[in-house]
Amino acid sequence: MKPRGNIKCFDELKGYIDELTVIDTHDHSAGYGPDADDAIEFIISGYFRCDVRSASNDKTVELLIDKNVPLEKRWPVFEKIWNRTKYTGYGLVTRLMLKRFYGLDDLTFDGIKKIQETNLQLSDPKISESILDEMKIEVRLANIACDIEKIINKTYKLPARARLVIGLPAYHSIKSYSEIQAIAKPLGKIVTSLDEYVVICKEIFTAYRDFGAVAFKDQSAYQRKIDYSNPTKSQAEEIFNWIMANPRRVANYPEQTKPLDDWLFHQFMRIAREFDLPVQIHTGILTWNYNDIRNANAINLRSLIELHKDVRFDIFHANWPYAEELIYLGKNYPNVYIDFCWANIIDPVYCQRMFKQILSAVPHGKIHGYGSDYEGQWLAQAWAHLKIAKDNIAIALAEMIDMQYIDIGDAKEIAKNWLYDNPKEFFKL
Repeated sequence: MKPRGNIKCFDELKGYIDELTVIDTHDHSAGYGPDADDAIEFIISGYFRCDVRSASNDKTVELLIDKNVPLEKRWPVFEKIWNRTKYTGYGLVTRLMLKRFYGLDDLTFDGIKKIQETNLQLSDPKISESILDEMKIEVRLANIACDIEKIINKTYKLPARARLVIGLPAYHSIKSYSEIQAIAKPLGKIVTSLDEYVVICKEIFTAYRDFGAVAFKDQSAYQRKIDYSNPTKSQAEEIFNWIMANPRRVANYPEQTKPLDDWLFHQFMRIAREFDLPVQIHTGILTWNYNDIRNANAINLRSLIELHKDVRFDIFHANWPYAEELIYLGKNYPNVYIDFCWANIIDPVYCQRMFKQILSAVPHGKIHGYGSDYEGQWLAQAWAHLKIAKDNIAIALAEMIDMQYIDIGDAKEIAKNWLYDNPKEFFKL
């Protein structure tokens, strides 16, 4: 991709950006691989499957990933869908990945057979590490499921170049006695009161911090609207005690559990303040299809952000498609930072425009430019994602140079800030 009019400085700027070391602010890789064993399933895995489903239907997706159906029977179905989807951001990821790792300019059945025969062996650490080297990834912030006991006794093996983040939803969205006791189990304890439960959560978070975790992460927008009220402890305790009074009870959200959920979330924000760890929050588009985007608009966080002024918030996914709301939060609140993880491939043009608008509205030291948001088996797609992110930044900054808003020296400094310096400082890496 190049900006309009082939701006003279673009090639120089893009060349500089391509050589930058990068902090990946959001990754889901628990390890290497596993290797893919079916070409079509590999191609439509990850986020591209959302566009494939959008251009077809659930039944067709089920057919495409059914390994019991021969490739030659699935290919004609997929070919039609491919030709309807390949120009989206997710399609661009796929095209770049196919070109780089398989030498394919477009998909044909011969290409499908080539992928089937020579698929990447990402379970081989040397291959995965070589891709990370090529990407110039220094650190990946890993949002993954961990064995808590191994975190506590410091025997957990970190993925390559990873620093952990502490996932929060399971700790504040509790609805049953069994969920509560399962959280306490790694500590060898039994919970009998709300106060004990908060202490146990803090002990677990402390173990993560001592293991080297650099942030908290919450993705509750998948289950609820991220509008945290400020209930009293007595309101939360009433619900907690109702659950504890009968191990067979399961509370309903939001009718029963929202005050408890919200109260606990505020307690965890106070722990984040005490630990001086930032909080990453999922906002905007939700993975896969059929989700309720109304739950996820970052503007719903306004009262939480304003209350917890001493907590630093890293707001995810550029709040797609609600750019203006996030720009407002980033400009208005000193503790709000804007993270473009995932967003660069959701909608590349949205990000190019938003990078430009942010530069004129929000202090540029508050922007984090890249987070892969992929799992280990999709490292090739993460490679393509980073290429798109760097293109988006180069295009946006080149156009700002063309407007004479900045010069090329400014643009190089800003790009390095967005991809490396800002996240390194923010997460204290």
